[in-house]
Amino acid sequence: MKPLDRQFALKRRGITQHQIAVDLGVKDISVSDVINGHRVSDRIMRGIAAAIGEDVRLVFPEYYLRAPKRKTSKAGLAA
Repeated sequence: MKPLDRQFALKRRGITQHQIAVDLGVKDISVSDVINGHRVSDRIMRGIAAAIGEDVRLVFPEYYLRAPKRKTSKAGLAA
């Protein structure tokens, strides 16, 4: 989902960023920053996804659907 899609999904359900912030005990700007991709917070992302009623991996695929990083260390490969 893109930031505008997240905002629209919340609006469609009648949920404000302020309500999410109060429920999570954070500032409104923190929720806004996460929705717009300016901040990363697993707890806030999960709260937003729950409010939307979707899996967090679908709401924030850029953080939760990444392929695992490859091990790049070659320390044990010296002959």
